[in-house]
Amino acid sequence: MEKRVHRPTAWHVTHWSSDPFSLGAYSALLPGGTPQHRTALGQVLHERLVIAGEACNAGAPAMTHGAWNDGLRAAEAALSAGARKVIVIGAGCAGLAAAQRLRAEGIDCTVLEARGRTGGRTHTVELGGVKADEGAAWLQHFAENPLAAVALQHGLACIETDFSCPLAAASDGDLPDVDAAWIALTKRLDRRLTLAEAINRYMVTLEPAHARATQFAIDANLVLEACLPVERLSVSALDEEGVGYGDRMLPGGYSELVDLLAKRLDIRLNTPVMRIDWSSTGVKVNDEVCDFCICTVPVGVLKALHFTPALPETQQQALAHLGMGKLEKVILQFDGRWWPYSRSGYLRWYDQPASWGEWLDLTDAVGKPTIAGLIAADAIERQFSGRTDEQIAMAATEALQAWAAAIRPTP
Repeated sequence: MEKRVHRPTAWHVTHWSSDPFSLGAYSALLPGGTPQHRTALGQVLHERLVIAGEACNAGAPAMTHGAWNDGLRAAEAALSAGARKVIVIGAGCAGLAAAQRLRAEGIDCTVLEARGRTGGRTHTVELGGVKADEGAAWLQHFAENPLAAVALQHGLACIETDFSCPLAAASDGDLPDVDAAWIALTKRLDRRLTLAEAINRYMVTLEPAHARATQFAIDANLVLEACLPVERLSVSALDEEGVGYGDRMLPGGYSELVDLLAKRLDIRLNTPVMRIDWSSTGVKVNDEVCDFCICTVPVGVLKALHFTPALPETQQQALAHLGMGKLEKVILQFDGRWWPYSRSGYLRWYDQPASWGEWLDLTDAVGKPTIAGLIAADAIERQFSGRTDEQIAMAATEALQAWAAAIRPTP
């Protein structure tokens, strides 16, 4: 019997890694990097310039509420400095938070945004008449997330995702106890070494079955979370867990929340910033002068900005230990849901080498057979290089079919 090949009726493929205004998905700690480097990057400079965003938030890095909270921190720095005119660079969550706080205090605040839209690395696209997020998709750490409070206050639908209970399968046989392998790895790694050295030393001590389970754990719990290969990650990346309990997604899309956050703000779209001159008592951003500048661009873009004078050694060292994780997403839509149903809506696929390792079934949330897959680090090059978006979408569909076959094998 010929195997049926499913073909999506619509698809969307992200390219955050090549987007000139992001150059990646979110920040990650490079070898030698620590949470203290995040804090150092956000130190206020001469009461007139501060870098802010998820990369500076050691408590919630790589998360939208981490960016939001750090934007509020930056706004308080501007208020403490007595600033009356502030320029905020970037209309993502950090920039919007800073601008909202300053506006509430009557401060003259302008937001300069390079893109033709607000939201930064949050953006909702329409696919077949439904909404789906190509960037951030969850309100994480929901109970203590200030953005979650805004969403609830305005009656936005929020659907819980249980990340602890994925419907999972492996490409090469029975699914091992990946969680146990991950716990053992984190307990036994020699943290005095680089992460890559520590993992290599640990792996050679394992029996083949345990090594297989451990590799799956590394691919899913480390590389897919931090979004860089282990050779480019700090040991401290092991402690920066992004998934929380009770995380919820917005079936109407993140952009409906961003639209609320951007209301009544002075935002200038299509205005990229290239130069920041903070050499005198004021700050000159491109050709505009202000008392205080809050720069919220992603780490990848920050490294390309021209500062006069150059950033102090503390910030330069912090930047040298921070990079941008590579994470992409494919959103696929079909005439019907042909893949096995997961009560949590969360799916995991353990492949060697790693490919589309994580999936979220959006069908019940959006009312149409739609599913989103995530891919990270080196796997992106393997799956994206030389392919059109259609070819990438079809390759992702093949991976989903392989997962479905492993979950429910054909007799």
